[in-house]
Amino acid sequence: MRKALSIVLLLVLSVPALVLAGEDEVTAQDVYNYIDCCLEVEDLATKDKLKQAFQKGFQDGAITPQRVLQLLQQVNESGAELQLREGALLTIADALLQGIPAEMLVNKVLEGLKKGVPMSVILAEIQERKATLQQVQVLLEGKGFKVGVELTAGKKLTFEVAGVVITEVTGALEDYVRSGNDPANSSAVMRAVILRLQQDRRISAAITEWINLSIEAGELGRIAQDIAERLEGMEGG
Repeated sequence: MRKALSIVLLLVLSVPALVLAGEDEVTAQDVYNYIDCCLEVEDLATKDKLKQAFQKGFQDGAITPQRVLQLLQQVNESGAELQLREGALLTIADALLQGIPAEMLVNKVLEGLKKGVPMSVILAEIQERKATLQQVQVLLEGKGFKVGVELTAGKKLTFEVAGVVITEVTGALEDYVRSGNDPANSSAVMRAVILRLQQDRRISAAITEWINLSIEAGELGRIAQDIAERLEGMEGG
């Protein structure tokens, strides 16, 4: 009996503490420990880049340690080729380092893995969406939509709200094009974006109105056409 108990205790102690911790107890250090001891990558430079990116993401409030740990574990245990696994993680890392909202990308990876989608398809998907997120961010920031700017009286734009808006505009554009709608119809593209913003309770009516007044339909239409071209290239490849 004593021998059996000793074996059980040994097994428990051999499991990393971060795996036993509850979701609310996962810390940034748990993530870094997992990268160091458990994550399979080709070289140490990749681990260093991932840790740097996630550290920035935590500091910005763009992502939580629990979410990152979930991502790392599921990608690491997916059974996909190492190069594809690294590609998915580094795509998200690049987004975080560039200050691009990455929650959409994380969601697509986790959803894809849950559905059994090949990692090669997941990687192409998040790379395409990252390009759209970046285009939307550049467009909005060019109009003055930046963290700390007072867009409406007495309210400065926060990192969280900016991320939500960029993500939702991107989602609206992607859904519009992927549903087979005409990307050259700028007015329809604009309506789809504004409707998405209006339906999101996290986004104030004032910000939606600001977007409506500050962004031209043609500017969103050009991004929609770029999405269509990228998707066509993915299908052709």
